[in-house]
Amino acid sequence: MRETAAECVLSARAVLGEGACWFAEEQRLYWVDILRCEVHRFDPVTGKDVVRKTPCHVSLVQPTTRGDLVLGTRDGIARMDFETGKFVVLCDPEAQIPGNRFNDGKPDPRGRLFAGSIAYDGSDKKANLWRIEPDLTFTRLIDHAGNSNGLGWSPDQKTFYWTDTKTGCVFAFDYDAIHGDITNRRVAVEVDKSVGRPDGLTVDAEGFLWTALWGGHGVARWNPANGELVEKVTCPVPYVTCPSFGGPDLDVLYCTTAQKGRDEMEPTPEAEAGNIFAARPGVKGLPGFAFAG
Repeated sequence: MRETAAECVLSARAVLGEGACWFAEEQRLYWVDILRCEVHRFDPVTGKDVVRKTPCHVSLVQPTTRGDLVLGTRDGIARMDFETGKFVVLCDPEAQIPGNRFNDGKPDPRGRLFAGSIAYDGSDKKANLWRIEPDLTFTRLIDHAGNSNGLGWSPDQKTFYWTDTKTGCVFAFDYDAIHGDITNRRVAVEVDKSVGRPDGLTVDAEGFLWTALWGGHGVARWNPANGELVEKVTCPVPYVTCPSFGGPDLDVLYCTTAQKGRDEMEPTPEAEAGNIFAARPGVKGLPGFAFAG
């Protein structure tokens, strides 16, 4: 198995860094610190990282066709103008589930937002995956999940991948790009606990899956055809949360990390925990999509 060492590109010391997303038009990496209620914009060329506060925990950040941001938060799906910091909640599919917050999510090829949730108390079978349309109507696609996490689409957009961290599995579905429906659920990758827990996910141009490894010191590359681990980008910290390909040629793999534990006051022995790391694994990523709402 090939290994590539990632290097620190931003000393952020995030408590719970997450949501890495490359904005190609800006050539910047957006990411969040969930527990500090922060959205960040990192410019790899200048090294500058700009921060905007949110009124609640924020877990995902993605572009919109309007040029602003769509966020997944404790209070639902929100919109933010990063320049002004203006924050507006658009809808809350989980308004009747106060113990949950939104977790990972991405727009699909038609501009719909796929976003999942997680229970604050860590309870199993309380999480869901939702499809939010540009008109802000929403449909529950998966229920009774443990932790709805990383997701993405195959290069031909015929397969949808979705992670339930609690099960240690990345699932594959047949994907209907016209209607946004997912069917024929099956296991694509099962991650052994000795490797780590699968967290955020991205798909490369060759159709292989990259999963961040919570507790696993890196990002693993898997062949979805047989579930084989074929490559790893290693990090000097254990809690790696979300990968995203970026750079002008989409050949740089960025990843967010977290400090140990969920308590903001809990110390961590790893000096670089919570920093942003990057590596060039020798493959390219796929262009992302924007939310059309």
